[in-house]
Amino acid sequence: MAMARAQYPSSWVAEDDALIYSVRELGRQAARIIGEIENSGKPAVITRYGRFVATITPLAPGQLESEVLPEMARQIAKQEPPPTR
Repeated sequence: MAMARAQYPSSWVAEDDALIYSVRELGRQAARIIGEIENSGKPAVITRYGRFVATITPLAPGQLESEVLPEMARQIAKQEPPPTR
């Protein structure tokens, strides 16, 4: 007997819930989906055969840069300058 697949729309389930997409949708429309996640500010749940398998969480503007850039600057400061010719 085949297992019934849950069907989820490519839209919000409710105002406070996450966006839900299938792996197939993500594979075919990744740029659009990433844009929706970024614009909504809501996390997305990715499903495979109707089961939740992953999440994609949007970053707040500047969030990654504020965490990564200082560390990159520290790493660069630790390096020796390249030899001059």
